[in-house]
Amino acid sequence: MSDNTDAAVLDDLPPERLLSGDQIQPILAGIRCMDSIETIQAYLAYETKNQDRTHVQDKLRLRARELRRGDGDE
Repeated sequence: MSDNTDAAVLDDLPPERLLSGDQIQPILAGIRCMDSIETIQAYLAYETKNQDRTHVQDKLRLRARELRRGDGDE
């Protein structure tokens, strides 16, 4: 994936839309599509400020670690 993909994620599923639901599966699918630390940080900041769900924050942090290690395309 590329930064263009992340731009599409931000445009089509901005944090307020993706993270507003209570169902975890669509949220996890959206997180797996993220390929940029900056995008993940934006969603993490939104989640922390608005929903503050530890399990969602953990998944975002895990995705960031995967990208940093270079194994984000699992």
